[in-house]
Amino acid sequence: MLSETARPDNSGKSRFAGKKIIIYLTIFSMLNIVGCYYQQQMNPEEYNFADGDNIQVTTKDTTYSLIAKDYYYDKDTLFVTSIKVIEKNDYKVKYKITSKIPVKDIEELEIEKTDVTATTWIVAGVVLIAAAVIVNFAMGDYGIDF
Repeated sequence: MLSETARPDNSGKSRFAGKKIIIYLTIFSMLNIVGCYYQQQMNPEEYNFADGDNIQVTTKDTTYSLIAKDYYYDKDTLFVTSIKVIEKNDYKVKYKITSKIPVKDIEELEIEKTDVTATTWIVAGVVLIAAAVIVNFAMGDYGIDF
């Protein structure tokens, strides 16, 4: 015999409804954060360094992967700030180096850009598929309450 406080829940509502919403919002948010990116190769003379894109610069001896705050351009020279790590006797020392790269010494330049259209289509497609699955479960008798 059950006591008065230990009655089963016969309300028909799922105890996990709040968790489902959190899971759906998390998945949707992750899709918005990830997005679609592409690399575009350009000649340094064609590129406007003031755009503030993430770039990858290849010279004769070094390849730099730079975010917008790590470089600036002035008078046919790209100024790059990078962090160098030196390890010696279980110690790590980090220090910043500013390098000057003349544009004529840049062999290859790749720009990372966001493809807004593809990202929008992916998010819309996932939302439509999720809606179709939810409607399918709601219309059938699968024991899941939405």
